[in-house]
Amino acid sequence: MVVSIGAVASPAQGVSYYERDGYYAKDDPGHRAASAWAGRGAEELGLRGEVDPDAFSAVLAGHVPDGPKLGRRHKDGSLSHRPGRDLTFSAPKSVSLAALVGGDERIVAAHDRAVKRALDWVERNAAETRLRDPATGKTVRAGGQKIVSATFRHDTSRNLDPQLHTHAVLANMVRGRDGKWRSMANERLYRSHKLLGMIYRNELAGVLCRLGYGIEKSHADGRFEIAGVSRKVIEAFSTRRAEIRQAMAERGLGDPDRNPRLAERAALMTRAHKRDVDKAALREHWKEQAAALSFDAEKVTESARTAAQKLVSSVAVRGEAVAEARAREPENPAPAVDPPPATVPGPEQIGRARASVEWAAVHLSEREAVFTRTDLLAAALASGPGAVPLEAAERAIGELEKSGRLHRAAGLHRAAGDGMTTDRALAQESESIGLMRGGQGRGKSIMHSWIAQARLHRGPLTDGQKAAVKLLLSSKDRVVGVQGYAGTGKTTMLRRARALAGKKGYRLMGLAPSASAVKTLAAEAGIESETLQRFLARNAGVAEGRLTRKGEKAMRGAFSRTVLVVDEASLASTVQMRSLLRIATQLRLPRVVLVGDEKQLDAVDAGKAFAQLQGAGMQTATMDEIMRQRDPALKAAVEASLAGEIGKAFDRLGGDVAEVEPDNIAGAVAARWLKLSPAMRERTGVMAPSHALRRAINDHIRERLAREGAIRGRAFNGEKLVSYGYTRAEKGLAGNYSVDDV
Repeated sequence: MVVSIGAVASPAQGVSYYERDGYYAKDDPGHRAASAWAGRGAEELGLRGEVDPDAFSAVLAGHVPDGPKLGRRHKDGSLSHRPGRDLTFSAPKSVSLAALVGGDERIVAAHDRAVKRALDWVERNAAETRLRDPATGKTVRAGGQKIVSATFRHDTSRNLDPQLHTHAVLANMVRGRDGKWRSMANERLYRSHKLLGMIYRNELAGVLCRLGYGIEKSHADGRFEIAGVSRKVIEAFSTRRAEIRQAMAERGLGDPDRNPRLAERAALMTRAHKRDVDKAALREHWKEQAAALSFDAEKVTESARTAAQKLVSSVAVRGEAVAEARAREPENPAPAVDPPPATVPGPEQIGRARASVEWAAVHLSEREAVFTRTDLLAAALASGPGAVPLEAAERAIGELEKSGRLHRAAGLHRAAGDGMTTDRALAQESESIGLMRGGQGRGKSIMHSWIAQARLHRGPLTDGQKAAVKLLLSSKDRVVGVQGYAGTGKTTMLRRARALAGKKGYRLMGLAPSASAVKTLAAEAGIESETLQRFLARNAGVAEGRLTRKGEKAMRGAFSRTVLVVDEASLASTVQMRSLLRIATQLRLPRVVLVGDEKQLDAVDAGKAFAQLQGAGMQTATMDEIMRQRDPALKAAVEASLAGEIGKAFDRLGGDVAEVEPDNIAGAVAARWLKLSPAMRERTGVMAPSHALRRAINDHIRERLAREGAIRGRAFNGEKLVSYGYTRAEKGLAGNYSVDDV
């Protein structure tokens, strides 16, 4: 992984860890030179240059020179203080090979610069503390804090492979504008995890290009490698990565690239003790290993130096041409302007940055109506590592905000004031709400309210189910909703509504975003159904306003006594809901009934249309009486979970909850199922939260059943294609494709 964030357990452990790792070995000036203080807070404490172990220990302990000791004071008067966070920045393997095996020291300087750029961003944007607001008395987070950081560069992995990386230890002390020192709040730091990795990679890639290296994007998230270093070589020098991948595969934790948090856990579980080695001997070993792979690292670096010299010569020639042109200019020319500093983006870079940010907004808004500013910035940089400077991307975001293409937005808990949305998303949401409100009082009442009440009075339905049927039949709003929690009997309610509507000559037509829900509607509610996607595709012309007058008249007649029921409506995206309501309005449908649960899964594509329509005033009946669970304890647990009382829910489950080791979930689940009798196995399902864990559980069960002879015969091994899960925007970038992709 490129950037990881971990906690430093204690000052003593932190100092011992880095000392043993050789970052600043007491008698080795080379190792001491690989450490440095960073941050304006460190400067104000007089901490500059190489890191002194004693000063580092004091900072981790929360000792402010000539000031108080930071920490949380307990009742007995003692203080406890968290030392800080360790941000580890790791160069791509090919970059480490060029620097450490090819001997290009320019890359080490580029790596140091990239780390500094990321830390500068942290200080400007993510360094926060908690303060009490004098106006409200509430605790708030305040930014603009100065950090104290110590960086330690290292060049080997735990398996002694070449691995250029830096530990940047952020001490748990920041200084505010008022000059006071306080502990640091880490929420924004963790939310910026992905962006920090991209800032580091982007800066490193940009400098490498100027040093003459070719860059090849290796992953959609912006990871890259140096051109000319084969995958075979990279994997041969990545034994640590192979260990993590194997550990995750054995535990059913999936692929490290797709599960970075689980990869961090696997790294902790498999890491070996640090070892002291002779660096000169180790470098000779690396060169021998490279030669055995027919890889000439020095040739790669020499080619880069030659390319860089040609680039410099080309720039010099262009500069001479400009000087000659200026000499031939008429008198009183416009005053010459010095080129802007490297940190000020030029017009060409702003143009590229704007295109990258626009692409990133399209990419993110396909899956989320509201996304964070940090995710937008990370995606823009990831579209082409090194192509767009950070400042240019930040400026492009600001310009798109001013032009109204991007908007500040709430509605995303993790955004914490950092949410953004597009003008297109706002327009789609507004249109859906407008269509719903435009249909209020414009539909047809299928049955008078008092008649529906009489028909439902002595039935077996719950009060919530009766309210839902009554709303469906008697409302004059074209669009109504049924908020039904899981297990409240939505299909039972719909079956009764279908029977009553049928007596008045109306038919219920079912739609659902998933094939399984379509089958359930048809089998349990007796409603003829199809997928929402198929219905929208068949009626795309209606939604897009391409219906002729003759066709419109015919379709209105065909749907004049049709009630559309959309099950699992929370899975419908904003675009799907807008198209559905356009069709309902154009055809003047008497009723569209949206049935779902706003607390369940959201749509795969962007938007929370079902919840938004409820919030905008859609008539909604609520079904909250649990019918599915018959066991009192289980029912109480479900009711507690719906109320958000998770601790109470687990208490109600009692002995039915088993806690197992995280790396043995698959084996533990399989063992419990295999203990059941054959009859109980038939009645017992196994559910897993991920495909990887599902496969691991199935492998355990299959192996045991094969040993028992329950399954036998010839086995068939096949292959299947696994989707990268790209958005449409990602599919449009050639850099996201590699050799052997299908």
